[in-house]
Amino acid sequence: MYPTLFISHGAPNIILSDSKSKRNFQKLGKSLSIPKYIIMISAHYVTNDLKIISPEANKIMYDFYGFEDELYKVIYEINSDKDLTFNLIDKLKKENINISIDEERKSYDHGVWNVLALLYEKLNIPILQLSIPSSYSPFDLINLGEKLKIFKDEAMIICSGGVTHNLGDMSYSSTPKTYAQEFNEKIKNIVENGDGNSLLNIKSDINFYKNHPSVEHFLPLFIAFGSATNKKGKSVNSEMQYSNISMESFTFDEKDKL
Repeated sequence: MYPTLFISHGAPNIILSDSKSKRNFQKLGKSLSIPKYIIMISAHYVTNDLKIISPEANKIMYDFYGFEDELYKVIYEINSDKDLTFNLIDKLKKENINISIDEERKSYDHGVWNVLALLYEKLNIPILQLSIPSSYSPFDLINLGEKLKIFKDEAMIICSGGVTHNLGDMSYSSTPKTYAQEFNEKIKNIVENGDGNSLLNIKSDINFYKNHPSVEHFLPLFIAFGSATNKKGKSVNSEMQYSNISMESFTFDEKDKL
């Protein structure tokens, strides 16, 4: 069985940096076995209902602005796969999960390729990207993760988002903001202890909306948690960037990887 990863991906120019997080993600990548394919969920692909990227997808998108010119010249070879796409759809429908192909989505956002480029300099396996369905509740997202477990004998699941994501209050201070630090520690404790009830009710936390004025970066964590056989995750990176952007990342089922 391959592991599930939850990666707080931070700013897209992390791949140009020499940060602690970049080094830790590269180290993590070297420890991972290569699966037959990867199923990815990114905070930057949200639809009303569950979708899967077109099996014709074979390029990356530069879905950001205001960064270094060098970042817009990055090339990362990536592609989906028709047979694996239809196999995933068929199996999820048998699990009563409604899913369809998004024919308009033929490229991968930076929440996908940026993370993969940190973990693997080159990767010659298919990448199947699922959307985050905005119509799903936290319970539904965890349930989706549970259904994705059937693929883990041949696929790794990588969920890309952020434990915190309040871009409007970030700064270049080296001192972490208290509300971000407190929330990060709470999430780390929840994940490391496999506390599903607290995770399900996390939106009632006083600091949740301070850290997530919009919720899309947190939602992949519900899916990652659900897809883990052993719900207790292990932190593989802890860093607070820009005073309130947590790079906290977790592996689930790490001991079971091939």
